[in-house]
Amino acid sequence: MSQIPALQDRIASQQSKSGAGAANAIGNLNLDAFFDLMIAELQNQDPLNPLENDQLLAQINQIRQVGATDKLTETLDSVLLGQNITSATGLIGKQVEALSDDNQRINGDVLRVSIEDGEPKLHIELPSSVAPSTADGEVGAGEYEYLAVWDTDRGPIGQKIGTLRTTGQSGTDTAVDLRNLPATDGPKRIYRTKGDGSGQFYLAGQIPDGSQASFTDRSSNDGLSTALGVVPPLVTQSRQYTVKLSNLSEVYTK
Repeated sequence: MSQIPALQDRIASQQSKSGAGAANAIGNLNLDAFFDLMIAELQNQDPLNPLENDQLLAQINQIRQVGATDKLTETLDSVLLGQNITSATGLIGKQVEALSDDNQRINGDVLRVSIEDGEPKLHIELPSSVAPSTADGEVGAGEYEYLAVWDTDRGPIGQKIGTLRTTGQSGTDTAVDLRNLPATDGPKRIYRTKGDGSGQFYLAGQIPDGSQASFTDRSSNDGLSTALGVVPPLVTQSRQYTVKLSNLSEVYTK
């Protein structure tokens, strides 16, 4: 005989009082509640098709198995979290290569660990930098200085990204990668010098998404036309990244 509606109502009432899920509410029944449910089952059964003792015991056993399974899952989750926290804290001070939570490929030292939504996160801080790019471009030979500028409530501010000397040889450094750009509330503008020693900055490109951490400069000197009139006040801020343990690709031994 299947479980009757009256018993289901009793179970729902028990769940409501406890504020727990179905498995926990039933799995944690005390003796009085157990007898209340059993009596309700017997009082409301079909007289022409009474519930057999083994059927009643089977129902109670199934109910308690569900509760036990849920408790086991919670225990295993707690053990797994503890193991992950141990693994994460063991990485503090080590160099790792990983994919950050904002989908940036990064390589740096783990500074600290935090727990977010029941999951350990590695925190990595990296300064802005420039490097030769493997992308195709028209950047000629010279020494280039890069600057990021963005607007704030107090006016524009900027940050020096770095300086790079290029040879302009095809396939080596005809483009330049800017990495770990500061996270901003709005768009960023990337300026660079023309490599002629003048110190004048020209617009090399714009980044609509302030959270974007990278930019590739492919522009030739002739392609730079908009000059930066006045260099705004400069700040220095590193890029902060968070990383899940599952997104680690390499751990380096120092």
